[in-house]
Amino acid sequence: MTAQPTPQVPAGRKTVLLFTKPPVEGRVKTRLIGALSAAQAADLHAAFLGDLVERLSGADFELVPVWALEEGEPLPAVPPRGRRQVDGDLGARMRHAFTERLCTALMEPAEQFAVAIGSDLPQLDPQRVEEAFRAFEAGAEVVLGPAVDGGYYLIGLGAVALRAAVFEDIAWSTGAVLAQTLERCRAAGLTVALLTEEEDIDTIEGLGRLAARLDAGELPSCHRTSKLLAGWLRAPGPAGSPGSSGAVFGGAAVEDPCVF
Repeated sequence: MTAQPTPQVPAGRKTVLLFTKPPVEGRVKTRLIGALSAAQAADLHAAFLGDLVERLSGADFELVPVWALEEGEPLPAVPPRGRRQVDGDLGARMRHAFTERLCTALMEPAEQFAVAIGSDLPQLDPQRVEEAFRAFEAGAEVVLGPAVDGGYYLIGLGAVALRAAVFEDIAWSTGAVLAQTLERCRAAGLTVALLTEEEDIDTIEGLGRLAARLDAGELPSCHRTSKLLAGWLRAPGPAGSPGSSGAVFGGAAVEDPCVF
């Protein structure tokens, strides 16, 4: 019997789907509004997105932003190659985006693989994304980056996994997302690889931990985010606001585990 060739992702075809939103007040980082103002939350989202795009654009990936837009809202020009998210729950939106990328005649089906991420992890190292592609080449059909809150910050799929029910009957925005996704993969007989666990930044405590780690030099450079957070720390403000010295990042967190 002839051995099957090891799947390879051709250079320049390492697609990373970036699920995100334009930095519009009241529509982004809503879990942080209350501890932050809507304007601050929008500024934070813009900083996260800018840092992440800059880092991944410098790597060997084809970065494709997938935007959640209002009806009639124009597609942002930057980053380029943007796509619109379709209607439906997150599973339907991800399935559609993966289908657009993988169901083409550009590559043999066995060689098709793409990764999806969100914009809540500005410190995401390109090497972590590269690990997902290496895992596929080593035989994984699904790659997941577990998030601390029970969701995932990254999912990678090949064409075989796309035909399975990986995105169906998932309780999105709960702490069961990762476990349910793993169960769908097991039921479909899919080989799964898990990356290192990371923390999506969607609570004020998580933002505080990010600020501390950036200040300590423990994370890859996020110069937009670092500059924004440093400005908040320096700015005068009432107690409990991001600019106050006594209660920076100390507001109550909203526990709402999520994917992306």
